[in-house]
Amino acid sequence: MSDNTPILPSGNNEQPALPPEITVSEAIALVATWIDLSAARRSVLISSLRTIARIAETDAIILALSPAVLNAQVLRKASQLYGISAPSMSTTRSGVRFVMRRLGVLHDPKPLNDTWAAVSEQLPNRVSHTLTCLMKYLSQEGVAPYTVSDENFAAFQAWVLKNSLCRNPSRMFAQTRYAWNKASRTLPGFNLPVLGAARCRSFSSVPLEAMDPALQAEIARLAHRLRSSDLDLLSDDDVLDQDVGSNGQEGAAFQPVGPRRPLTALTIEGRIRHLRQAIWALNQLGVPLADIRSLRDLMTPLNRVRDIIRFMRDRSGKDKSTSAAHVAEALRQVAKFHIGLSDEDVVRIARWKTVVDVKYTEMTERNQRRLEPLLTPAVEAAILALPEVLMNEAVELLPASPGRAVSAAKRALGIHLTLFYAFRVSNVVTLRRDRHFIETQNGARRRIERFFIPASEVKNRQILDRLVLSLTNELIAKWETHFRPLIAAPGNPYLFPGKEDQPMTRQAFGDSLKKIVIERVGCEINPHILRHRAAVAYLKKHPGEFEVVRQVLGHKTDQTARRSYTGPERDAAFDRFDQSVLESMKLRHPIHAKKARPISGKCGTRPTSPTRSTRGTAKGQGSRRHG
Repeated sequence: MSDNTPILPSGNNEQPALPPEITVSEAIALVATWIDLSAARRSVLISSLRTIARIAETDAIILALSPAVLNAQVLRKASQLYGISAPSMSTTRSGVRFVMRRLGVLHDPKPLNDTWAAVSEQLPNRVSHTLTCLMKYLSQEGVAPYTVSDENFAAFQAWVLKNSLCRNPSRMFAQTRYAWNKASRTLPGFNLPVLGAARCRSFSSVPLEAMDPALQAEIARLAHRLRSSDLDLLSDDDVLDQDVGSNGQEGAAFQPVGPRRPLTALTIEGRIRHLRQAIWALNQLGVPLADIRSLRDLMTPLNRVRDIIRFMRDRSGKDKSTSAAHVAEALRQVAKFHIGLSDEDVVRIARWKTVVDVKYTEMTERNQRRLEPLLTPAVEAAILALPEVLMNEAVELLPASPGRAVSAAKRALGIHLTLFYAFRVSNVVTLRRDRHFIETQNGARRRIERFFIPASEVKNRQILDRLVLSLTNELIAKWETHFRPLIAAPGNPYLFPGKEDQPMTRQAFGDSLKKIVIERVGCEINPHILRHRAAVAYLKKHPGEFEVVRQVLGHKTDQTARRSYTGPERDAAFDRFDQSVLESMKLRHPIHAKKARPISGKCGTRPTSPTRSTRGTAKGQGSRRHG
């Protein structure tokens, strides 16, 4: 009997009417009465219900057994953090889904109507399976295939979150959209429309294709300018509106200024994203997209900049907002270097940014909480040993399962490089032997002596030059000899190859490491947290040595390290001070107080009779005193 099949009780076991919202505790009590199931089956179902209450960290008496609640409080969490393996969690989800269907809390859409059934029959099995949930929903709502819109897809997303159990909604929606758009290309006879972005984002922005064509072209020119420091490379079209010059005078010509040095692709991507957020915010404030034809329209009148910054801050629900500060900084730079507003206006924008900017003087509380589990002795030992464990597993898996072997080896090398060299993720995934490895040749054997990453490829323009460990050489040799050739396209130069001639994406690299550390170590991490771990672990053993941290992490000054890691480092310094005091106390010779002999007539103390061993002394003292 399949867990995915809804089973309703019959006969004398008819289910009583349920309250509008049933709790997990009430569901456990009801499952215990299902005598048509075996005792073992009932026990498994009850265990599954108790497990979701444990993951939700909520008492079963108040935890609602509803899809929306479970999606938010249970399924989005990593079960390994609660000591539950992935197979066990799969059993738990299956059991909970069975209970919810039997109780009538979870409903499947009706079967496909004839029109949608015809579409499904024309699709490849894999695509049809991916689109099953969407097609059933659209069929149930009476939406024809050729009329499907982004609004229908948004309603589908809301329906999924409210009425079904979904482990990773963002991933599901993205895969569904991709499969739908693929079907629209392969089935021209059904006239399936192309859907827009499907992912749920915590921030909102305007897609480039939704902007005015003139604004799209201007943003493209801005990105081109940020990539180049040579103004001769710019075309005449880069000289934009001449209405307001750098001195604020009407008609004064302003030549857009290029950066002193080219910005990295990652930095440019961030700047453009923040400008798209600013355009979205202005649109939310009531300005139609059709009226935003240039970047100057974001700042004319200047109060628009203030309103955008205020909107972004208020949206965060806090007095200070990092996202609002990022948008403000992007607008300030465009105002100064691209449009040429007056110095007074640029200063005003900078002041508005200061009002909302978050200033950090030490490591954030959030990062401290995330780092604490990684610094416990047991976890630290497990994560440091993980690369070797994974590489050994990869070697064993290679003959029978090359795909799993490549995955294990890639994770082993990725975790090792992140732990021992603390490079930024963008530098790890773009490592190339022909560009970043300084090697020596000893006969037929090549050895990597140093990693050398030029300043132009580093976020803060600081050269990364690091000696390479023997262990690193061994891992890279195994990876390049046995595993990398299985996935690298011909001519792909990257240590971690992606599609065609591209490197592995930062997102894929981070997700891969995050998943394996949760499974094997039981801690939730991301690659940047491992970079923090390297710094904090060193400072806990060597408080105050920020210069070493600066050099390892590649900071320009030690102020960045002091600002980021002062909290944990300070605790280690206090602990070392306390230990020094305690050690001093142990080293000192104990001082024993001399026992005072009672003297008659003083302080009301009665004289004691001298013992046999002291009588002679007492007499002698008396004779000396009187003699």
